Amino acid sequence: MIPAVPGQHVIVDSHVHCWNPQVIEYFWLDGADESLRRVVTLDELEPQRLAAGVTHGVYVQASHDPREMAWALRILRAFPWVRGVVGWLDLTAPDGLDAAQEALLDDRLRGVRHLTHDIPQGDWLARADVGRALDALAGLGLSLDLVLRPEQLPLAAEVVADHPDLSVILDHLGNPPLADDDLYAWSHDLAALAALPNVTAKVSGLLTRLRPGQDRGSLRRAVAHAFDLFGPSRLMYGGDWPVSTLAADYATTLDALRATLPPLDSARAHGFWAGTADRVYRLGLFPTSTSKEAHP
Repeated sequence: MIPAVPGQHVIVDSHVHCWNPQVIEYFWLDGADESLRRVVTLDELEPQRLAAGVTHGVYVQASHDPREMAWALRILRAFPWVRGVVGWLDLTAPDGLDAAQEALLDDRLRGVRHLTHDIPQGDWLARADVGRALDALAGLGLSLDLVLRPEQLPLAAEVVADHPDLSVILDHLGNPPLADDDLYAWSHDLAALAALPNVTAKVSGLLTRLRPGQDRGSLRRAVAHAFDLFGPSRLMYGGDWPVSTLAADYATTLDALRATLPPLDSARAHGFWAGTADRVYRLGLFPTSTSKEAHP
């Protein structure tokens, strides 16, 4: 197979979803596009990710249903290319971690995510019980994926700074307001998070932030700013399938994001396309020495 990204024989898609509303509750799905309101399986993705040259992936939760993580760990056994799982735990429940002991024993579980961008409580991250849970996650060696609205970035920077031992992955670059083409506040707030050494970020979920027919100038500026702040050793590629299909098919999404990247030598390209995800999610694809790329 010829790699879709020249020179990259290993590509990690750090942000893949699937769901089954027949057995799991997804509180956001009723308001989603009709094309997403159905059972979505990784069987659909298989030929597309092979054609795109994607070799490994990370599953990311899409529900606050306590049944979802066990369901995902079970069905993902049929897809060994998915090397890590980011699940959901109730970080506000006194026994939230205790209730997930079986999942915590699964060596594919790499981290936890809460759909913070979809809940009305703007200060949820600053809750004392959430803070205690974040410390517990760090103690267990689990990471935290953060999915946020742009206006939530400043509070997130404050909270993350209080948990320096917790590995934090910012999904979708913090959802820059690409459709508005006004990136000033987002650029400033992203810099505050990038200044924290325990934060990495995903270049993911961006094409769906554009208006239909909008040129990709704001997308290019957002990606360039992220590379200036984080460098490829703290950025990773994410496809955000199947949400990404609202804007483009799987291969087109990858190719469109590739076209926004700054020039990268082989070591830094390896970092963005595979090394960062391997290191942060502990996927075991490379020896430690080869998955730590030089900073720009």
